[in-house]
This record gives sequence, structure tokens and C-alpha cells, in this order.
Amino acid sequence: MAWRHGPPGIQRKRTLSSLTDDDSASSKRLRRQSTLTDTPVSSLSPGPSRSRSFFDESDELSRTIHSSPRRPRLSAASSSFIYSNTPSRASSIAGDAMVSGLMRTSSSSDIRRRDSTTPATPTHAPHSAFHVLRSVNTIDYAVTPAPTEAPVDPVPASPVSWSQTNTVVFGRGKRVHIKNMADTEDIAQQLCKVNSGLGRLRLVECGGRDHPNLVALATSNGHVQLWDITAKKMVLNWKMKSVTAMFFGEKVLTVGDEKGTLWHYDPRTKDSTKIKEQGKKVTRHQCPVSKGAWKEGSQLLATGDRQGQVLVWDARHPRTPLDVGEMVSRRRKMQHEGPVTALAWCDWQKRHLVTGDSLPDGKGTIRVWDVVGDNSTSEWPTKIDFDAEVTSLQFSPHIREMLSTHGPGPQPAPPPPPIAIPAAAANAIQPSPPTPILTLEDPFASGPPPPTPFPSEIANSVVVHQFPTMRRVTSVSVATSNIADSYLSPNGHRIVFAVPAESQLKVWEVWGKFKAPKAPSLYEACAIR
Repeated sequence: MAWRHGPPGIQRKRTLSSLTDDDSASSKRLRRQSTLTDTPVSSLSPGPSRSRSFFDESDELSRTIHSSPRRPRLSAASSSFIYSNTPSRASSIAGDAMVSGLMRTSSSSDIRRRDSTTPATPTHAPHSAFHVLRSVNTIDYAVTPAPTEAPVDPVPASPVSWSQTNTVVFGRGKRVHIKNMADTEDIAQQLCKVNSGLGRLRLVECGGRDHPNLVALATSNGHVQLWDITAKKMVLNWKMKSVTAMFFGEKVLTVGDEKGTLWHYDPRTKDSTKIKEQGKKVTRHQCPVSKGAWKEGSQLLATGDRQGQVLVWDARHPRTPLDVGEMVSRRRKMQHEGPVTALAWCDWQKRHLVTGDSLPDGKGTIRVWDVVGDNSTSEWPTKIDFDAEVTSLQFSPHIREMLSTHGPGPQPAPPPPPIAIPAAAANAIQPSPPTPILTLEDPFASGPPPPTPFPSEIANSVVVHQFPTMRRVTSVSVATSNIADSYLSPNGHRIVFAVPAESQLKVWEVWGKFKAPKAPSLYEACAIR
């Protein structure tokens, strides 16, 4: 009787005559792979469609594969393999017989060796504006228009501010309202009403961390009032010649006027007559002050005017500005081409000040200044041009990103006014003119027509940049007209955009909450991967 598989009790041994001992060891190592699918290897490599094993080649081809320097090896970090479409050196020897090579999992050397010409896709954190930016709601507000005979203000009035107690203070004509942003269903309440004799409501500025319940109001006639939001009571008031800018410091309220003078007042003063007498005067700007900001936790103050000059002051030496900026005529200077309409200090890089301007032709520029070192040696961009005005700048306290708002951009020139014809001349009887002789006129006799500007891609939009690389993260249009200014919430997550032409304050969620990465457990740290 013949046994089909040999006599009982004796197991049949399977051998592979075309493999050596080294090849057998290699094939065992290949069986340890855990990332391969059930797809046979023959389907991964180009060649005949018949089913065959990966090692069903001639002895010479097998030796060539295993002796190739591209032979896969196990790394200490991982014992799995992945397939690559890169042909091995054996494929060039075998001609038409293409065999797919094996490549280990990603490492720094593999990344450099792979497609180095392919640009890397930037990744953004979950709390980045790339994922979070969205509209929340709107608030109705109104700005009293300036008289028609008044000159055009390059920094339009925007009486809005966001306090440290999460309360938005804004104007509706001559009335000032407050709204608690912690309660979405809260209705805005009236704080006060500005009398007609005081002028138009022009500026609103909330106090910092040292004065969370204070808010300063300024009118077009130079009247300044300090109000307590909680008690809804006026604390101080005094009269100045004019007010063009206003910003709180730790223990000071700084006011800029039409002549470029800076006045420092102590809001802790209890008497209205003494606060004006105790005010400290600093002169250096030669035109109206348009923007300013105290650096939080520091003694530095930055101010900008309508001629484009930016100055940095130290409270310990308040009479003379710091010698910072670019070298111009043997002295350092920070200068814009247009009026300074945006200014912000970087929260996490203590040496950087960012400013923006608005040119008459509808364009704008963002400048990055190093107030400690030399601005010309920076490895990052220090000047970025835009085809729309820069109206405000905001830094996120949670991620290295900066937000800028922009105006409508270049506008086409208005058509010439029609020629007025007197009524007597229009009604006079004119003799019948002779038959005209048709002549061809040169359409370009008076020169080519002026070019029509293209609409800006970021007109009335919000642009978020990575800082200090200034790489654009995202941009979105939030209005149909000029965004006058923006105001950051105390927690740094939301921003209010003021759009006077639409009589709305647009509340947007810009940055999310930072979540610290979870620390690996002891089991995960010791587990074999």
C-alpha cells in the first residue's frame, strides 16, 4: 500500500532548492511584516498576470536581488516594511522583468532621498485660524458722520472697544452702549448719552488689566470722559483742544492730538481739575497722531502719525524716543509712505513691532520692526506690500499667527462732472447748422485712456499670516465695504470687526483653545512598536 504523503509518523519537509541559507533567513525576516495587505506581491509589480511567488525567479536573479544595496533592513524604531514603486537595481538587469523593491518606514534620510522637488504641504494646528475662522453674529451700531466741509480723515472714527471684563462698548450715534459677550442672549444696554454741545462721539477705549472697569470716551470737540462700566457712572472729565488717538497703559492714559502732542494722564486721580494739571506733555510728532499702543508688561509705547512716522518711547525716559528703525541719513528712522493706520506689538516676541499704512491710491504695506537689534539683518520678511489698505493688526496669544484687516483697495477714478449749460443759452433759437463733413478722428490724439484698476483680491477682507514667516494661512471676505478697525477679546479667541458703512459689528471666531498634547502612559512608552 502506497502512502500518498509518505509513511505515517514521518512529516514531509518542504524545501526551496533555489534559495540559499542567507536567502532563507531573509525570507523569514520578510514574513515579519505587519503593514502589508492581502494583495499578492505579484500584483504589485508590473509583469505577467499569472500567479507566481516573489522568489520564483532564476537563481541568478535571486542572488542579484539579495545582494543589491537596496536590500530592505529592519530599523531599531520599527520592524515593518512598506512597498515602494521605485524599481530595484535587479529590474535594470532583468530588462522587462520589473520587480518592486521594498523600502523601510519613513525616516529623515528617506524623506531627503524621496521626491525632494515636491513642495511640502504646510500643516496647521487644530486651534489655528485655518480651521477655526468663522462668523458668529453681528451687533448693530452707528457712527455719526463728519460734516461735509471737514477734510477726509484717513483714520475714520470707530467708537468701539472690548474690555477686560468681556464687555463690548460701542456707539450708536450719540449714545454709548455696553453688551456682555459672555451671555449670547444679553441685550445691549445704554451707558450714557453724549450731549450735542460736546461734539460727535469719536473714540472709545477700555482700560487694561489695572483698570478693567474703566472706559474713556472722546468727542470731536476735545472732551474726554472716564466712565465706570459696572456703576454706570462718570468718574472724570476734562477738555482738550482735540483728540485723535487714545490708548491705556498699566497706570496711564495716553491721548494724542491734532498737533502731534502726546499727553499722559493718571486715571487714578480723583479730581477732574487736577488730572489736567498733572498731565505730562511730550512733543515730537509734527502731525496728528493716528495710532498707538502700550506694550503689555513693559514700559514701551509705540505711536504713529498721519505722515507715516513711527516712534517708540520708553516710559523711564519719556522725553526722547528710542533710536530704532532703518538707517536714513545717518540716523535710525521708522517711516511709512502713507498714514499709519494699524499698529500692534507681538505678544511672544518681545522685540517685534508691526505697523501698517494706507496709501491714497488704495494700497497698503505691513512693516516689521526690530526695536532691540538691527532690522536689516532679519532672516524673515520685514516689508509686505498689499493691493488694499491695512486698517488693523491683531496677534494671537495662543499661536504664532497674526491677523490683518484691509480696506476696499484701488478704486476707479470718478467720471468728470457734466458741463452745466445756462438755461438762456439752451432755450435760444439756434440757426440750422450746415451739413457736417464727416472726418476721421484719432482716438488716441489726447493720449490713451487711464487704466482701470483691477479689484483687490483681499478687498474688505481678513488675512491671517504665520509670524514671523509671514506665510499666508487663510483669508476671507467679511464685509462689502471698508473694515475700519478690529478688536480682540480678552481670551484671544474672538475678534470684532467694525464696518461703519454697514452699521454693523461683525463678531468672528478666529482662534481656538490650545490643547496640550497628552503625555504617553508608562505602558505606551514601554510597549514594543
